[in-house]
Amino acid sequence: MNIHSEKEGKVSRGDKKGLIRQAAIRVFAREGFHQARMETIAHEAGVAVGTIYNYFESKKDVLLSVFEAELEERISFFEELRESGLSVPEQIAQILQGYFSLLQENTELAQVLLRERFNPEKGFKDKLSDFHRKVVERIEVLIQEGIDQGWVRSCNPRIIAPALFAVVQSIGVWEMIHPGTVVRELFQTAPNELADFIWNGLKKGESDEERD
Repeated sequence: MNIHSEKEGKVSRGDKKGLIRQAAIRVFAREGFHQARMETIAHEAGVAVGTIYNYFESKKDVLLSVFEAELEERISFFEELRESGLSVPEQIAQILQGYFSLLQENTELAQVLLRERFNPEKGFKDKLSDFHRKVVERIEVLIQEGIDQGWVRSCNPRIIAPALFAVVQSIGVWEMIHPGTVVRELFQTAPNELADFIWNGLKKGESDEERD
């Protein structure tokens, strides 16, 4: 029995796809998508190259799986917040805290998500746009609920939601531009700073109440 068979025997079939995905994240972060090879991912995961193709058709599919898994976690988190009973401003704060905690605690995943979101691979852009659309739609729902509950001023959620998404994403790019201690400090203060910035722009003021 070779080394790959020995390692594979210890991992259930249900876990193996996740094992490969985690190995791919490390390889993509270290080498970049275009330089990464399936053989390297296989070695990192401790599986045979052929095993990867039992779960993924191509390297692009492995990368899409990384984004898809992250999207599912975000959507699940949004749904949990909706059912939590927290106010709209508290939900905004929790969303920001979760996002920047990810950037700080899982830097390899953060690098891949930020770096590869502009990947020009055929079919990748459309799929990724669909992922982002689903996140923006959840933000739209949150804003609309805030309006309905009297927390948020009258506005067009379809315009505001992608703008807020873009603002948060742009701060994440600091990880690529200014790596190091400065970025870690920035990510620690970013949730509160952005929560205040966003909420001050969304909250209902006295003039809004008078118009109502």
